[in-house]
Amino acid sequence: MQPLRYLGIATAAAVIVFGAGVAFGAPGGAGSVPTAGREGPAGAAARMPDGRIATPPAIKYLPASASCPVPAYGPQFYAPGYRGYAKTVALTFDDGPGKTTGRILRILRHFRAPATFFNIGQNMAARPALLRKEKRYGFVLGNHTWSHPDLTTLTRRQQAAQIDEATAEQRSITGTTPCVFRPPYGNYNATTLSVARDHRLAVWLWSVDPEDWKADGSASAYWVHRIIRLAETEGIQLQHPVIIMHNQPAGNPATALALPAIIRFFRHHHYRLVTLSG
Repeated sequence: MQPLRYLGIATAAAVIVFGAGVAFGAPGGAGSVPTAGREGPAGAAARMPDGRIATPPAIKYLPASASCPVPAYGPQFYAPGYRGYAKTVALTFDDGPGKTTGRILRILRHFRAPATFFNIGQNMAARPALLRKEKRYGFVLGNHTWSHPDLTTLTRRQQAAQIDEATAEQRSITGTTPCVFRPPYGNYNATTLSVARDHRLAVWLWSVDPEDWKADGSASAYWVHRIIRLAETEGIQLQHPVIIMHNQPAGNPATALALPAIIRFFRHHHYRLVTLSG
């Protein structure tokens, strides 16, 4: 499918996240903070080679990374700006690594398109090679908790454990520590924001949701076209959109098939693709 005909809306800014977004002034043109829709389920966890689901690592002491800047308090929804560009867009992918992650990485590298991956701890443990590829290729790795619970149902200690376990897993595999965080389902409370800030994690939601997870593993033309249409028609109305997409363990082939058209569309409209770290 060719990208949709351009709507001629040139004043708005968009950030595309396959997950969440960050507030960036009033990039949407209306001066209001978007209401991020509820993210879909992460699906069944990836399995280790022996068939079991990974258990979380033991956490004794995990200090906040000194390499991460002190984040602003609260969630962000809009992509960071980029010098020389009036419009930016951020592509984000949640819930991986999964069966489609390798294909998504190849597409992003082909187009030289930056992106941010919000990975789940137990899926990282099951597919460490894909996580190392994300890091080696220069993509930003974000924290999406250990097992994707609704954090608002957990105590402060439990929320901190979910974040720490995912961070520890990423560090053990790649030697890096995440500086960005997306709460599962986009659900958070004051405790979540406090814990994230204590860990020097910027909280990112999203401003564009193409609902790719609803394809449920289908690669049909219907779902591919629907993902492209939602990303383009919602994103073009914003100056700095963050687009949320997914690369769940079971795979998201429609997302991978839609991705080239989405990248071409925003570049045609003079958006600079950026990560959530700027």
